[in-house]
Amino acid sequence: MSAGPGVENDPRVDVSVVIPTCNRRSQVLSLLGDLARSTHPIRELLIVDSSDEPLGASDYTGFKDCDVQYVVSKKKSVCVQRNIGIRRARSSWIFLCDDDMQLPPDYLTKLVQHLRGHPEAGAVSGLWLEKSATGWQSSFPVKSALGLLWRYVFQLGIWGEIQVSEPLVGFAIDHYRRKGNHISRAGWPVIVDFSGKYFRTPIYSLGASLVRRDWLLNSPYDERLDPHGHGDNYGVALGFPEAIHVVTDVAVCHHKSEANRLEDFEAYARRLLALHYMVASRRAGALADARERFFIWSLIGQLVFHASVGNRRFAKAVLDTLLAIARGTNPNFSRAEPAEESGRTEQSP
Repeated sequence: MSAGPGVENDPRVDVSVVIPTCNRRSQVLSLLGDLARSTHPIRELLIVDSSDEPLGASDYTGFKDCDVQYVVSKKKSVCVQRNIGIRRARSSWIFLCDDDMQLPPDYLTKLVQHLRGHPEAGAVSGLWLEKSATGWQSSFPVKSALGLLWRYVFQLGIWGEIQVSEPLVGFAIDHYRRKGNHISRAGWPVIVDFSGKYFRTPIYSLGASLVRRDWLLNSPYDERLDPHGHGDNYGVALGFPEAIHVVTDVAVCHHKSEANRLEDFEAYARRLLALHYMVASRRAGALADARERFFIWSLIGQLVFHASVGNRRFAKAVLDTLLAIARGTNPNFSRAEPAEESGRTEQSP
């Protein structure tokens, strides 16, 4: 598959940046500063804002050679806002960018360099780093044989290398090495191979990714998801015709702003509902082998784990999800998709 117009022959590679934001003024202004220092030129910047106090034109005047469109969205929904920006963009490539990211100046340059060498790629990201007690991490290795066995039995997700050598779980180690990066039969992402200059994976965080616009138009963000968009990137990636490429020599830091963010257990509950919605309603592509019964089985494993370690709120989130499935009340099935909104647009001065 071609990487799209312009990548191989045009050193500019037109890029439209799409940033959805809501009540995170300081974070989005910091991000705009990072983008203004990008070593790869940006054709246009689309800020789709549903904040209670919108930005002013003076907040984004640092982009002298870039067309800035500031769109005021009436709908507070990250999926709606991203789709608005993607539809309005004029470039063949969209840089999807969360508003609480920290980007190095050469980030886009590195992604474009990768695209030139890999014309089959239609979605590329750098490593996605999140802060933990031990520092910034792009993966969370599995170091315990019991933890690996638990994930294997209940078809749960893995987001890190397998650092286990116990012969008793050799069959599970062989299974994951043979399958590589994939989606489990319960629908969870399994990313165990982070090696090489880049790796391929069906699912990855898209909060700082360069993606072909036609891929995003063919697999838009699902506006039935909750306004915070939990599960949104997962759902979009399921519709991509090829795997996502993740370049390992460049990274972004996700600061997980507290502003307009749910508590961890509540976000977890909404991700579970979103994943159930996707597994139960899709049977093609990357989810072809996933089944609702395996997802329910995986929830039982999650419930036992959280209950055993005293995570009461997380255990309740799993139990509530199981009850919603049994009663047929997953809100993602009944929530109506919002009608397309135009919003108010302001151009850069």
